[in-house]
Amino acid sequence: MALAGNGHGTQLPGRSFPDSRLPLTACMRITALRPSRIPGHVIVEVDGARVGLLPIERVRALGLTRGRELDEALRERVDAAAQAEDAYRAGVRLLAARPRSVQEIVRRLRQRKLPPNAVSEAVGRLEEKGLLDDREFAQSFARARAERGYGPARILADLAARGVERRVAELAVAEAGVGFGEGRLVQLEALVLKRARQLAGLPPRVQKRRLTGYLLRRGYAGGDVLRVVAGLGEHEGL
Repeated sequence: MALAGNGHGTQLPGRSFPDSRLPLTACMRITALRPSRIPGHVIVEVDGARVGLLPIERVRALGLTRGRELDEALRERVDAAAQAEDAYRAGVRLLAARPRSVQEIVRRLRQRKLPPNAVSEAVGRLEEKGLLDDREFAQSFARARAERGYGPARILADLAARGVERRVAELAVAEAGVGFGEGRLVQLEALVLKRARQLAGLPPRVQKRRLTGYLLRRGYAGGDVLRVVAGLGEHEGL
């Protein structure tokens, strides 16, 4: 939870985070450490105002206790801890919506105008807890795309766009069984037959042209596409 500052919030889709910077005015005092609905966290109040939601272990590490005065150095540490917690909580919500790569999380957190150090710490925590893992993400992504009829080139390009390293992406595509061995032609032929039925009634030349473009856009190798599409007329009823 971000720390309250000058009262102006950073507006986000569906959520508003208050400005987490503590005003560097006269010495302030912690007036309350209240239990939170989130297990293992407390709400920190300074001079009667809520300034952040922090894990208990972070509160202990900072030596925060009721009645303690906050000098400038400690205020900056509390501010940084609250921003890191903001980033972590935002990351958890993003991952709860759908799996994402490390770079996707980094980009989304930066869009929230969170400091680089807070983003870095949040990503580290997410990885440490097993919530963020590019290898697992790439495997899941490749399987899902393969099941939807996408070829290896398209899947690799989509993973690259999400910041996944090439080596990790290639392993994921291989494990998904896309575009390798003779099985690749069987998969491609099944997709061609399914798509061809949707194009039934069109002249054969138009049908093949549309099929070729469709399969190339889906990331299948040109040679394989031409080979399978050329043999389309061999199937009875097409």
